[in-house]
Amino acid sequence: MTRRADLDAVIIGGGVAGIAALRELDRAGWKVLCLEARDRVGGRILTIRDPLSPIPIELGAEFIHGRSPEIWDVIKSAKLTAYECADRAVYLKNGEPKALRDAWEQVDYVMTDMQKAAERGKDRSFAEFLKRSKHSGNAKRLAASYVEGFNAARQEVIGIRSLAQDARASDEIDGDRSFRILNGYEAIVIQLANGIIGLDSKLRLNSAVEKIEWQRGSATVHFREALTGQGESVRTRAVIVAVPLGVLQTSPGAVGSFQFDPEPSDTLEAARSLRFGQVMRVALRFREAIWETNKDISDAGFLLSDEPRFPTWWTPLPVRAPIITGWSAGPRADELLGQPRSFVIAQALGALASITGCPRARVDSLLEGAYFHDWHGDAFAQGAYSYVPAGALAARKKLAEPVCETLYFAGEATDLNGHSATVHGAIASGKRAARECIASAGCTI
Repeated sequence: MTRRADLDAVIIGGGVAGIAALRELDRAGWKVLCLEARDRVGGRILTIRDPLSPIPIELGAEFIHGRSPEIWDVIKSAKLTAYECADRAVYLKNGEPKALRDAWEQVDYVMTDMQKAAERGKDRSFAEFLKRSKHSGNAKRLAASYVEGFNAARQEVIGIRSLAQDARASDEIDGDRSFRILNGYEAIVIQLANGIIGLDSKLRLNSAVEKIEWQRGSATVHFREALTGQGESVRTRAVIVAVPLGVLQTSPGAVGSFQFDPEPSDTLEAARSLRFGQVMRVALRFREAIWETNKDISDAGFLLSDEPRFPTWWTPLPVRAPIITGWSAGPRADELLGQPRSFVIAQALGALASITGCPRARVDSLLEGAYFHDWHGDAFAQGAYSYVPAGALAARKKLAEPVCETLYFAGEATDLNGHSATVHGAIASGKRAARECIASAGCTI
């Protein structure tokens, strides 16, 4: 086992939160090392560049929700091209479009009432709120489907106070508008990393942390180099833990997990009080855009349905390309978890054939490429993104609190401003953790 020179901080995790923290500390003149278990940075941002595809394929984060400065400052400084997504949605059943406008108005009414209920009463699950509300059965069904699909959550678990907080925060940044980056979402991570001078000496890929031994003011981080199997350790004054919530919730000894010695019990109890949602998404590339042969849906950005698996789809509009993405989240994804790639893709193809009314044989014959990443089975993710059960909103604050001015926690699950489960929330959390480190050392940026 080798031992490196002392460091001011070690960051665990090279997703956007970790890279944002690394950049912030590096600018402050700190001696920092970021350890990433994968062979790439970006975490749950995963852009695939297939030479046969006319546009980048996103298997992780894809949409920019609203105009958050954390994202748009990067877009402007890097001169990236972002475009607003087509938001026209069509509801389909057996290939036939159905009226949708009234349905979405009903959802808006339900969500507005939910926010009022969250402000005046105790926190409760969204399902309990629906049960007590006087909305129609159809409105309740539509609202429940929306909450479970968008938040990758279970309606009987997710709390209305966190939903209301998220809605207020979203309104402040025009969160009802969605954008994509033409250059691919990974361009955000690349730009953040490019701002770090001498990055190769400050970032170690293929380096899985196994143990953090710590006491107030110092820590030793033990990790293993994946390619050589060699164990190493570094001594540091502070540690920023910027891994997904699913990793913090993983049982000791499981692949992807690491140990604390001693265990910060209050912090890990807060992590276990939150939930980590599951999502299955499949991007399909065709020889021709079969959905565009139907004039009723040819200009739709989103296709919605009641399919038991993959009920939601979106196209790249306003960019025209024969690529479409299927989305299955929350309870609808349950039967897909742990299944082989071929099964998941087959389910997606079947759902697309059903909702577009295109014969399955034709769908299969036109398929040229299928792209899928199993985030549930990914040892360094364990799922998609976090949400808050009823009564557990305080757990986010506890998870984000520094421990003895030595351990700091970042990542979308620690965002306290209503932007959890977003890339901009993750970036903000990385900056916040870095600044807490700096403040505890009596320094300023």
